[in-house]
Amino acid sequence: MAHLRKRGQNSWQICIEKGRDPITGKRNRIYKTVNGTKKEAEKEMHKLAHEVETGAYIEPSEMTVKEFLLQWFEDYCESNLAPSTLESYEIIIKSHLIPALGDIKVSDLEPMHIKRYQTHKLKNGRRDGKEGGLSKRTVQYHHRVLSKALKHAVKWRIIDNNPAEVIEAPSPDTPEIKALTHDQTKRLLNVAKDWIHDIIYIALYTGMRRSEVLALRWQDIDFKEQKLQVKQAVTNPVGKGLIFRKPKTDSSIRPIDVDEDIIEILKRRKKEQQENQLKFGDKYNNEYNLVFCKPTGEPMRPQTVTRNFNRVAKKAELSQFRLHDLRHTHATLMLQAGVHPKIVQERLGHSTISQTLDTYSHVIPSMQKEAVQKLKNSLENK
Repeated sequence: MAHLRKRGQNSWQICIEKGRDPITGKRNRIYKTVNGTKKEAEKEMHKLAHEVETGAYIEPSEMTVKEFLLQWFEDYCESNLAPSTLESYEIIIKSHLIPALGDIKVSDLEPMHIKRYQTHKLKNGRRDGKEGGLSKRTVQYHHRVLSKALKHAVKWRIIDNNPAEVIEAPSPDTPEIKALTHDQTKRLLNVAKDWIHDIIYIALYTGMRRSEVLALRWQDIDFKEQKLQVKQAVTNPVGKGLIFRKPKTDSSIRPIDVDEDIIEILKRRKKEQQENQLKFGDKYNNEYNLVFCKPTGEPMRPQTVTRNFNRVAKKAELSQFRLHDLRHTHATLMLQAGVHPKIVQERLGHSTISQTLDTYSHVIPSMQKEAVQKLKNSLENK
């Protein structure tokens, strides 16, 4: 049986009778307060009564957003996400979502809470001490993480609906793909020295990601056939040290043909490692058989490589470029040279050719102009 009682201006209390407790004999009642007109309250009352009758009703949870997110991170994220994804989820959850929404009960979380969170993050969401907000793309990612978590809350019958589903995430602007010119690549390589030069060179000429270059092993190199095999990647999650594992997509596991210049660089690195092994003796330990490691054989941290690249870029007056832009440069220069997009896709490890074309669409117009000119030259020569 359901009852509706007026509590105040546009405020109503719904009471659903669930019978008596078989042990204590006390009446079991469900109460819910709603705002709106009487007609709207009656509609909500009938909906609630139907849920109780059919067994679809979920008791409001006392669990807070903080408690749920930490539980979800432990029960789902840690066993299902790749290390790099896990690291980004942990930062978003612990540094952003929990401080802003953590004290709210999961059952009380409303779409408006989420909308306010987005607005706040876009205006002044930075946590590095600097003024300003986060980018639309970053806030969109926050929304994706929260919505994914709340979907599990629905599956686990903690809440009956996902409030994030009715809120649109910010639409990010199309990111600008930065690629170095031929002259800029020469300038960068001229400034770089020693191991950072070799990493920059290999990244430029293979399109490999930082995580892939640092996980490259000697057994992944075929010196005779001049070919590299990308079989693993390295990440450095907060507080968990370096983790080597397979790339998160099958397409990222790939062969990459290289030329004699890269082979010579690799031979030089091999010789240097052998010299370091003699120099450090028992202190030398390259247990992962890595191509790029510290002089003592220990793995290099990705952050160390990025810092050294930034110093080189600054010295070359190319501070506007990131280490990852070497990958964009590889793809852009290959496409501009007339290399088929399918080959570029395979070298980058993209899952589909459309991903490659969408990412580097800025190159396509110039390719079309060149194609028209080539066709004209071909016809006129005949």
